[in-house]
Parts: sequence; C-alpha cells; structure tokens
Amino acid sequence: MKYVLSLLAGLMLGALAGLALILFNPLTLNQSDPLSNPEWVFNYSLAAEHTWLSTHDDRLEIPVVPRDAPLLWENGVRGSLISAMPLQGESGSPPAAGTRISFASSETEFLRSGLLVEDHWLISVPDVGTLFVHATSNQWPLLRDTLVRVNWLKRSWSGPGRYDPTRGPANAGAEVSGLSGVFRGLRGHGHERLSLESYAGSLDPLTGQLTIKVD
Repeated sequence: MKYVLSLLAGLMLGALAGLALILFNPLTLNQSDPLSNPEWVFNYSLAAEHTWLSTHDDRLEIPVVPRDAPLLWENGVRGSLISAMPLQGESGSPPAAGTRISFASSETEFLRSGLLVEDHWLISVPDVGTLFVHATSNQWPLLRDTLVRVNWLKRSWSGPGRYDPTRGPANAGAEVSGLSGVFRGLRGHGHERLSLESYAGSLDPLTGQLTIKVD
C-alpha cells in the first residue's frame, strides 16, 4: 500500500484539473486578447458549503469535505492539505475554480520565521486562462490565536482576526505564472489575506482573499 494514497491524491488533482479544463477551457480562447485587467482578486471560504474538496490527515481543525473523502495518512502526503473550491471574483474579476496543495515548508525556523507553509494554487478563470501561484505563508499567527489559545489553553477567542500570511518566495510575495489563455507566458506576484470573524474550535468560518497582479 506504500505510495497508494500519493497516487490517489495525484489522480484526484488530475481529475480536478481536467474538470477545470473542460469547464473553463483556455485552449478555446482568443490568444491575442489583451489583458486589460492586470489585478485579479479572488475570495474563498473554508466553509463546507463553499468547498468542493478538502482533505488532510485529520490533525487540522478544518472540516473534511465531503465527509467520506480519503484522509491523507500515507507518509508521502501526511501533513498536507488538498483542497478545491470556487473563487469569487471582485472588482471586475470573474469567478474562477481553484485547487490548492499546502504543506509545511522545509525553510521553517520557528523562532525566526514562524510556521511556514508552501501553497501551490492552480486557478482557472473562465474565458480568460489559467494561473499557477506559489506562495510561502506564515500561518503561526492564525494557529496561535485559534488552536493554541482556544483549543489548547482553553482561553476565550479574542477575535475577529485579520491575517496577512504571505512571506514569499519572492520579495514581492507569491510567485505567479501564466499557463494558458491570455495569461500565457506572463509573470506576476500575489498575496493572501485571511479573515476569521468567530472561532469555536474549528476554522470553518475562515475566509480568504487572494490578490494577483500580472504583467
């Protein structure tokens, strides 16, 4: 059974990417269309009703969606979070489909940099194209205020909380690469903001906003 779950995770992400290509096929787009909007803003929620897929190794305070989704218990993917969700546009940005793989960064030096997480996004924007986003994020402030303070120390929630976790890997934030459609060949940067209005033991109410600038 070794590496079986890694294979399943890969197949699952491949299926999601295939579905995104079917629904938002960038190959049918007019490649000469100018990119009139260099900034794209996408909003998402971790709530189960706003998530297509979310699975991990059951150590995170995030609901598994759907409930019967396989957990990531195999050594190759243990400690990772795999998710897929709709992304709601803002300021003229159309809605999109997003898949994300998150795992602990090998660059983490807790006392100096906090708890660093590597996020790899694939974002498919209908009638526009596809973007790949690599972000390094410090999730320690969020986990300190929730898991540590409330779950472990049994203190009251001190929120609402606002967090700006993006720390790289580029100096300007996350690295953005255009893969297809009008994004093809473009580069850019991005950052993420997280909001948590309430907390009662689960990060289900957490919402995020991903801002991307391409040029």
